[in-house]
Amino acid sequence: MSFAKTENKTFLANASFLALMQAVNSFLPLLTVPFLVRVLGVELFGKLAFATALMYYFFVLTDYGFNLTATRDISINRSDIHRVKEIYTCVFFIKAVLIGVSFLILMAVFFFFPTYIKNWPLYLFSFFAIVWQSFFPTWFFQGMEKMKYITYLSVLSKILFTVGIFAFVQGPEDYLLVPILTALGFFFSSSYALYLIHHQHGVSFVLVPWSLVRKNIIDGWYVFLSQMKITLFSSTNVVMLGAMTGPIAVGYYVAAEKIMRALALAQTPITGALFPLIANKMKKDKALAIKKLKNIAYLGSTFYLCVFGIGYFLSDYVIALLYGDELQESAWALKVMLIIPLLIFLNNIFGTQILLNTGREKLFFYVLLLAAILSLVLCFSLTYLYSYQGTVIALLVTEVFVVLAFFVLVYKDWVHA
Repeated sequence: MSFAKTENKTFLANASFLALMQAVNSFLPLLTVPFLVRVLGVELFGKLAFATALMYYFFVLTDYGFNLTATRDISINRSDIHRVKEIYTCVFFIKAVLIGVSFLILMAVFFFFPTYIKNWPLYLFSFFAIVWQSFFPTWFFQGMEKMKYITYLSVLSKILFTVGIFAFVQGPEDYLLVPILTALGFFFSSSYALYLIHHQHGVSFVLVPWSLVRKNIIDGWYVFLSQMKITLFSSTNVVMLGAMTGPIAVGYYVAAEKIMRALALAQTPITGALFPLIANKMKKDKALAIKKLKNIAYLGSTFYLCVFGIGYFLSDYVIALLYGDELQESAWALKVMLIIPLLIFLNNIFGTQILLNTGREKLFFYVLLLAAILSLVLCFSLTYLYSYQGTVIALLVTEVFVVLAFFVLVYKDWVHA
C-alpha cells in the first residue's frame, strides 16, 4: 500500500511539473503568435511558420525517437548508474552524428533548390534553434521521474523568449529575431539541464562499445520511423501548403492549428508522466496497467468533448480576439480541427502507452506508415483543390484513421483487461 501511495505521489508530482511546462508552452504562443501576425503581417508570419515546419524534420531526425525509447530505458535502469551512463552516452553520440547529417542535408537543400537561398538566414537560424532543442534532455528527467528542475528551466527560457519577442520585434524588418531568440532560449535551458545531469545526478559520458550504440540505433529505428510518419501528416501539411499556395494560406492554417495544438498539449503532462509508469507496470501486471489507462481514457475523452462543444460555438470570437479580422478565415479551420485533440489523446493511449509498452513497435510503425501515405495523398489532392481547407480535412481524416487502426490492434487487450 505504501509503495502504491509513493508511486501515485511520484506520478502526480511529475504530472504537475509537466502540466506547468505544458501550460507555458501552450499559453505563451497564444500571446506571441497574434502579436507576430499583427506586427509582421500574414505573409511574413507564414514564412516563419513554413521555415519552422521545414526545420522540424531535422528535429525528428536528431531526436530519433529517444523521447520514448530513452525515457523507457532510463526508467527501467535508473537504479543502475553505470547503465544510465551508457544510455546517456549512446543517446548524445547518436544525436551529435545526426545533427551533422542534418546540417549536410540543409546545405544540399540550398545547393539543389536555389529558391531557398534567398531566405538562407531564416533557415540557418531556425536550424540552430533545432540543434539546441534536440539537446534538451527531457527524456532523461522523464525516465528518472524528476521533472522539477527541467520544468523550471523550460518555463524560464520560454518566458525570456516571449519577453524578447515583445521587446525587440517591432516591425517586419525584425522577423529574423524570432528564430534567433528561439535558439538562445534553447541554448540556455539545454546547457543548464546538462549541468544538472552531470553535477547533481552524477552522470557523465563513458566509453561504450559500438555494439551498444548499434543496439540503441536498432531499438529506436521503428519508433523513429513512426515519429517521422507523424511529422509527415503534421509539418508536411504546412510545407506542402506553403509550396502549393503560398505563405498567406499557411498563415490561415497555422493560426488555427496553433490553438488546436495548445488544446492537444493539455494531455502531455498526463501522458508524459504516465509513459515510464506504464512501462514498469506492464512488466508486472499488464491487465492492471490497461485498467489504469481505461480510466484515464474515459476522463480525458469527456474533457475533450466538452472543450469541443464549447470551442465550436466560440471559434469566430476566439479568432477575432486573438488575430483580428485579417485572419477571420481561420475560424472555419479551427472549428474542424477542434476534434483532433481528442483523436491525438486516444492515439497516445492505444498506440504509445499500449503498443510501445508491450513491445509491438513494428505494428505501431506500420500503422503510421499507412497513415503517412494516406496523409500525403489526401494533402496533395485536397490542398490542390481546396487550398488550406483541403489541408485541414486531410489532417482530420488521417487522425481518424490512426485512432481506428490502433484500437483494432489493442482491442483484445482493451476488452479483456
